[in-house]
Amino acid sequence: MPKFAFNKQLWEVGRKIEDDALPKLNKYFNCDFHRNEEDIWEILDFRDEKNKTIVEVKGRRTPSTQYEDTIITALKVMAGQQEIDEGYRVYFLFVFTDCSKIMELKADSEFKCKFTGTNCVKHYLIPVASLEDFDPDTGFECDKVNEETGEANPNLVYDEPFVSVEPEEEEESMIEIN
Repeated sequence: MPKFAFNKQLWEVGRKIEDDALPKLNKYFNCDFHRNEEDIWEILDFRDEKNKTIVEVKGRRTPSTQYEDTIITALKVMAGQQEIDEGYRVYFLFVFTDCSKIMELKADSEFKCKFTGTNCVKHYLIPVASLEDFDPDTGFECDKVNEETGEANPNLVYDEPFVSVEPEEEEESMIEIN
């Protein structure tokens, strides 16, 4: 059990993002991903044992262009590295409010580090520009316009309008490590 207050509303938003992403991930990777339903504290979201592929889904409350970097906890990167050592391919899918982007974690991946968040936890900074556009159907790019709605930057995973959750104040508690 973690040593911080459980935010059920935020967890439910994240769970919905994961649930919406699952069929798209199965199609994209031609896999049959499963999550560990027995443990909500599982570090990495989806696993396909047959294809030895793992995907962690990270929902974001901002558009992909708002920040130069996006963050992921060091714990998730370390768990991914351990799975790579066991022969798995590990991916991180970032679901922004305007598009979704993906990256493969490699054994030699290196990132800048920062302590941030409510509990000042170690995170790695991943440059958004280094992420690939994610779309299993159409090769979506973030600067395209949805032809049906005329909206710029349609999100690939949110099937419904984005539900905003108030961001926590983070800047004041940030410690940067290079």
